[in-house]
Amino acid sequence: MPNVGRNDPCPCGSGKKYKQCHGPIDAERAAAQRKIKQAPDTLWPKIMDSLDRFGTAVPATLSTFWNGAYSTSDIQDLDQHEDRGSERFLTWFAFDTHNEEGQTPIQQLIADPSDLELTDAEKQVLTGWASVRLQPYEIVEVRKGQGIRLRQLFGEAELYVEDQAAAKRLQVGEVLIAHLAPAADVYFITGAAAHLTPDTVEKLREFAEIHLQDLQQSQPDATYEDLIQARSHIFNHFVMALPREEQDGNKVNELVAQTRATLNVTAAQMGFNSGSSQPSAKDRLEHLADDTDDEDDEDGDDDEESDVSVAEEAALDVDSDANAVYGLSDTTQTLESGGAPATTSDSPDAGMVHPGAYEGQDD
Repeated sequence: MPNVGRNDPCPCGSGKKYKQCHGPIDAERAAAQRKIKQAPDTLWPKIMDSLDRFGTAVPATLSTFWNGAYSTSDIQDLDQHEDRGSERFLTWFAFDTHNEEGQTPIQQLIADPSDLELTDAEKQVLTGWASVRLQPYEIVEVRKGQGIRLRQLFGEAELYVEDQAAAKRLQVGEVLIAHLAPAADVYFITGAAAHLTPDTVEKLREFAEIHLQDLQQSQPDATYEDLIQARSHIFNHFVMALPREEQDGNKVNELVAQTRATLNVTAAQMGFNSGSSQPSAKDRLEHLADDTDDEDDEDGDDDEESDVSVAEEAALDVDSDANAVYGLSDTTQTLESGGAPATTSDSPDAGMVHPGAYEGQDD
């Protein structure tokens, strides 16, 4: 609806001035929308603080997310090895891991938010986060000073992200691997996001196709949506293989080739046909690990079984030692710092993660 002045006739046709008719109603609705859009900034820290109740799942899931490269003994130094490593893991842990009943921590908090002390706006926003998962998006439009429009790389949905700082740093054709969480009629980048150059798209599609074919061995009707629900951690594995500055296409090619070979061998072994002011994230993760260690000491059993399939466990053995460090967004807060994106290579097989593409504000 076009802007209507307070003293203009109300568009409803009542003959009254707007301020005496629908003006107050529209103002109240707009205020409620603003509260919902602001809610993620306060909701996300509360979710991070609540992850203590899910701490026993950390050891197995930490190894899964980092492709076997790190364990709980590495938590203290994780951020030195991986840019915002603690935040990346905790965001994925909250949205993507699941218990024996198939519920993620976010879904469990939606069912029982009693210890979060949420506002009405935060409750409404949290309910909409049940299906959020880590996945890649291609940037299809940049609205300078406003936000970006993205399309799922493995789907048809287009989402609008309201983020002025991201709009200054991202370009059409680039890829964002992120958790995009809804609030009102827009989306927000929640947690840390990887910003990839356009020439990674084809290799990323090939990498995901390999995993989809493997999933279809046990679930013949599985789609990319099923893959994202079951194995979103593979997108972090892909990012880990990408170089930060010097482009080395061999790392990505090796990851794709080794993943294909490993999953084919595993499928054969299984009898399938082989087809084609808040605490920092680091502090929170260390606290979760300490709680888990205490429980392990009590029962004398340090072994945690992963809930991933045998094929996924084999995929964790893929050696990707590039250890890329990349520009990440902050949580849903407005991003202020960070430099311009690095120059994209013309090599179709290279691909990289933007070094310091946008750093965001520190907590």
